[in-house]
Amino acid sequence: MTLPSAPVTPATHSFPTPRQFTALASMAALAASTFLAGADEESGSRVNALLNFEFSSHYLTPRGMIVQDSGLVFQPLVLGFFNLYRGEGFINSATLVGGVWNCFGTEQLPSSESNGNTGTSWYEIDPIAGFSFGIAKHLTLDVTYTAFNMQIRNIPFSHHLETKLSLDDSPWLGKFALHPYLIFWSELDGKATAAQVPYIVDPLGMGPQPLPDSSWYFDVGIAPGYTFEKSGLKIEAPLRMLIPDSEFYGEYYASTETIALYEAGAKATIPMKFMPKGYGNWSFHAGVKYQYFADENLASMQVFNAPGERTRDVVQFFCGISTFF
Repeated sequence: MTLPSAPVTPATHSFPTPRQFTALASMAALAASTFLAGADEESGSRVNALLNFEFSSHYLTPRGMIVQDSGLVFQPLVLGFFNLYRGEGFINSATLVGGVWNCFGTEQLPSSESNGNTGTSWYEIDPIAGFSFGIAKHLTLDVTYTAFNMQIRNIPFSHHLETKLSLDDSPWLGKFALHPYLIFWSELDGKATAAQVPYIVDPLGMGPQPLPDSSWYFDVGIAPGYTFEKSGLKIEAPLRMLIPDSEFYGEYYASTETIALYEAGAKATIPMKFMPKGYGNWSFHAGVKYQYFADENLASMQVFNAPGERTRDVVQFFCGISTFF
């Protein structure tokens, strides 16, 4: 994309919006893992799949970028699981995971294909590939490559690697397990936030600043949940915080916050038991997510995203249907 050579007002949204791989893929993979152990025994198959059809009020990234905040956003996800190994050793399972994630919206954004001359309702398509390893009975190590292929605003292709270590603490806490996890997320090439563009227009009047290099962050969280045995209803209350490298959101604004983003949510999932046996394990879910932007760079970066102004927090509502088979 050719950036404007003269100052423009933030309201024109002439800057590229950020790329994103939604956390949905990671959460869906985690949910699917509860079925994987028994899937081989029930069906004899070493290949499984998960489909998730998500509808939400915002296109909100795990990194706090509000790409779209109007209309309805639709984000379908397809994941395939290939059981490579299952045993009783220190590494007790190895699974190859591959898939694709898409994002569509009822409100159009400037199309990359037309160089912004026309709008498109197709925002993004992201390939996903990785491995999942079961370690020492209670740990799971996921290593996932993602590429963000935006269809809007001529945003360049980018590459990333996520390494996630999860603990299954249910043997000790039972139904009240916290399911803690730690993620190291790295930009291999390119930026995943609006820090990728020169701030030609600065609300503080500081002028253009150097572009930050590819960077990284840590994500620390828990995903507690409780399942009612009779109905199968599961209630979850995930919490997470994002701890970035200083260059991840750029260093344009002075910020002394170690934790850049806080997120809290609530989600309810109910199995669709009326679906005929043999057509997969279907469920419906609905929830709400709240993000608070503690980092000054992240909050001010929303000037160049959908809000068009400095934003401290956002609330997203979502619902969807999933099936695993």
